[in-house]
Order: sequence, then C-alpha cells, then structure tokens
Amino acid sequence: MQSLRHAILVGFLSALMAVPPSALVAQEQAASAPKTKIAGLSFIPENAVGIIQVQADRILTSPYIWAYPVEVVEAYGKKYFGFNPMKITGITLVMTPPFEGEEEPEGYAIVQTSETLNEETFFAGIGSLVDYVATRDDLDDFFPTLKGKVFAVEDFPGEMCCAHLLDEHTFLIGMQAIVADIAEAGPNAPITTPAKLLAENTQDADLSAILNMAPVRDLINQSLEKEEIPAEFAEVRQIPNDTESISVRINLIESSAAALKLNAVDEAAAKRLETLINSALDKGKQLANQAAEMDLQSENPLQVAMGKYQVRTNTQMFENLKPTREGKSLVLKHEQDPNTVVGTNVMIMGVMVGLLLPAVQQARAAARRVQSTNNMKQIGLAMHNYHDTVQALPAQASTGKDGKKLLSWRVHILPFLEQQELYEQFHLDEPWDSEHNKQLIQFMPDTFKDPVSTAPEYHTTYLVPLGKNMAFEQPTPETKEKWPTGVRFRDFSDGISNTALLLNVNDDAAVIWTKPDDLEIDLTKPWNHLDKSMHLELQVLRADGSILALPTEMSGEFLQLLLQRNDGKPLPW
Repeated sequence: MQSLRHAILVGFLSALMAVPPSALVAQEQAASAPKTKIAGLSFIPENAVGIIQVQADRILTSPYIWAYPVEVVEAYGKKYFGFNPMKITGITLVMTPPFEGEEEPEGYAIVQTSETLNEETFFAGIGSLVDYVATRDDLDDFFPTLKGKVFAVEDFPGEMCCAHLLDEHTFLIGMQAIVADIAEAGPNAPITTPAKLLAENTQDADLSAILNMAPVRDLINQSLEKEEIPAEFAEVRQIPNDTESISVRINLIESSAAALKLNAVDEAAAKRLETLINSALDKGKQLANQAAEMDLQSENPLQVAMGKYQVRTNTQMFENLKPTREGKSLVLKHEQDPNTVVGTNVMIMGVMVGLLLPAVQQARAAARRVQSTNNMKQIGLAMHNYHDTVQALPAQASTGKDGKKLLSWRVHILPFLEQQELYEQFHLDEPWDSEHNKQLIQFMPDTFKDPVSTAPEYHTTYLVPLGKNMAFEQPTPETKEKWPTGVRFRDFSDGISNTALLLNVNDDAAVIWTKPDDLEIDLTKPWNHLDKSMHLELQVLRADGSILALPTEMSGEFLQLLLQRNDGKPLPW
C-alpha cells in the first residue's frame, strides 16, 4: 500500500510539472474560482527558457472522460496535500537554465486553485509519503520565509522538492533552490518578456507553450560549433541566431485547433528559416517516398497500389507541414469543425502513430549514435593525454618478462579517463585473467560500452586496428625495442588525420575490456568484423581525435588506406 501511495505521489508531482492529458475527469466547477486567466505570470523570470501553461479547470470539468476515480483523487489530495486537486484551475510550468556549475535545468510550477489554501494544512500530511521532510531549523538560513514543506522524494528529479504558498489560491512547487529564489525575489512588475510572450500566445487556448531562445542561444551555438555538420546542412548553424522564440497553442476541449509559430528576429531571418524548413520538408518527402518508389516498380498490383497511397499521403502531409510567413513569423495552423472532431481525431491519431513511432526510433538511434561517438572521442582524448605524458601511445598490450600479453591498453589509459582509483587496483604484473585482475572486470567504465551493443556483459566493441604499419602493432621483442611503450605520433607519416586509431567493431568481435585482444586487420578483407554495426555505419576515430562515419557499403580501398599510418598514399576523398 505504501508503494502505491508513493507512486501516486510521484505521479501527482510530475503532473503538476508536466503537461497533463487532454481530458482527465468530469467534475463540477467551483463557484469561487479566481478569474486570473494565467497562473503566476508575475513569477516568470526573465531567463525562463520554456514555459507551458495549462487551463486545468477546463480539463478537469470536461465531460469527455467520466470513468476516472475522481473520489480517490479528491480524498488523496485532501489527506496528504491539504487541498482538493480537482479544484486546480491553472498550472504554469517554467524551465530555466542550469545554475552555474550544474548540468540539469531548473524547473518549477505555479499552481492556482479555486479552493482557499491554509498554511497549517498545506502539504501537512506529506511526511508519511516521502523519504525526508526538512524541519524549520533546517530551513532558517536557506529559506526562512517558507510557507509550506521541503521534502525528498525518490524518483523525483532534483535532490529536494519544495512546495511554497504564494497566497491563499496560489503555490509554487518544484526544485528547492529555484522555488526559494523565485519566492524571495517576489512578483515582477512589470512582467518579464517571457511572461508577455506567454500571455500573447495563450489567448483562449487550453494549453500553450513557448520556447524563449535568448537565455540559451549562446549555449546552443557553442554546442553546434563542436559538432561536425556536413556542408549541405551548414545552414542549421544559423537557426539559433535567426530564432527569437517558438510558441504553440492547442485547444482540446470545446474545439480541436492548434497553432505553431516560429518568431524570427527580423523579416530577413524569417525568410531564411522558411527556406531552410521547406528544404528540409522536401528532403523528408523524398526519403519518405523511397519505399513507395520501390513499390511502384513492382509487378504486384497490390504493391503498386500501396506505393500510390504512400505517395499521395506523403505529398499531402508534407504540404500541410509547410508554414506560412507572416511578417517575421512562420505560422502553421490546424482548425477543425467541432462536428467532425471525433472521427478526424481517430484518423489523425492513426496517422500520427504511424509517423511518430519511426521518428521516435530514429531519435533514439541518433542519441545512442552520438553517445557512442562521444565515448570514442573520450578514449581518443585519453590516448592523446597518455602520449603527451610518455611521448608515445600506449602499447596494444603490456607484456611480461616472457613476452606474453598481460593487460589491454584500455586498462593503461584508465588514469586519463578519471579512473585512477580503478587503475591502482590492478596488479600490472599479472595477466588480465589472474585471480585478482579478473575480479575487476565487473567495473568496466561506461566509456567502453557502446549503448546499442548487444555484446555480452563487460565486453567492448571499441578495438584498435592491430597490424604491421598500423596505429598499433603486435607487441613483440622487435617492436618493444623500437617502441618501448607504443607507436609515436611522429611515426604516422601519412598524418594523424589520415590514420585510424580506434574502430567500433561488430558485436561478434567484441572482447572483455581488460583482455589484450583487438581487431587483427587483414588488408585483403578490410571490412571483416566491421560491416554489421547496429549504427548502420562504421564509426572510426582518427588519430587526430575526430570521428568518421563510413557507410558499410563503401569499397575496401578507402578503409585499407585509412588503417595504415605510413603507406604514403592519399585518401581518395
């Protein structure tokens, strides 16, 4: 029962700080509701990045979904929070940039109710649900004016959650530090630019949201500068500078309508963004129609018919997605006749599910691909730092007096991956599978794990190319005499930007991360163990620290030249 109450609490807190569903429950509207249209406009700071505003009273009084347990929600809220959640009239969620030195953004919600809130009962029962509730003594220095509770909830973002009464109908709830800052700063007069944007955008919408570019423009530009963007997509670097804000307005209850507006910094910027968006939509349509074109070439009339259907729907869909330019804004609107709402919504949901599932999968794949390249870049940086320290790369493996391999290079770069403590636990004069060293296999750093790899546990697919005249050579008496540690960058006569340093290999070639095994290259078959990447491309870290993504259908000639450090031949770009 306790776990159920905890789950409900996390759900409730998340709902207050996220967009609720389009309709929840039917409930009689309270007569004493304040008439303020938007909750907490004066408590939105100038550096707000994202704001979502929900007219909760419309949703909570809608007749569409009546079977939800309203009575349970009411009883739960009164017992633990000291008020009836069904009398919430508005929620405004605000996100701000991270505090200095932090990585996660800060977030809080401004909640307005029709019920009169009492400080004595406000969140008074929260102690039986949470892991910790701060005492008044704990808060005297940090938040002496608190009217509410500060508490810790497992699974809720942030270390501590804070609920604070602003007045008898309004409260703040969110991460402790930001709630304290907003409460002690007090209301803004006049309201800030993001608050004005929200007020102008909301109108009569059930849900509205804005993205304010100004506070994060520099951060986005810095991130884009670090990314390798193909020349044909270089225009995307201009998007943050051309964009002032993005707003969304949605009606769900009395009518079905939505509007998306991208506000540019001026009319010239709006024209550039329009060109960029339309070009992207055209490319998207081409990609979407590729499968349809194959069906159209079929001798099967059913496949031809399916191809025609896909072309027709794709053409209409992408045409509908093209925005209209109005001054310095790009606008996309959808309005629907109330008499056709239900049927059309069913159709739209079916189409959107079909479209969004592949999109979600592609987004996840892209995120994992980026994570993998970041892992490889970290490994490359560690190798460079190792080289700076000992004037050479690490050997492919350390060896004993008898010449047998002991531990992988992956172990020897641990200090340069902020893993000094783990490194010091290894017995460096013992092989990787000694009784002592094999107990450390389970502590494999995340940097060595490709997020899409299905290789066995504690196996890595990040291997170095191993062979004569490559970045890494087999540690033999001859190579040890020439390179006591490993190969030096000055021995890369082809240049470090033209030589492969690390490969993300197929799962079937993965090795235990401490084991001194890597990919022994056969230059007559350079694609061996490299052509079945889950990323659908071969990720290669060059010796200069940059990443190459090679299509697996590429000829072997390019890969042969890339794998050798001193063949004297230029890469056929």
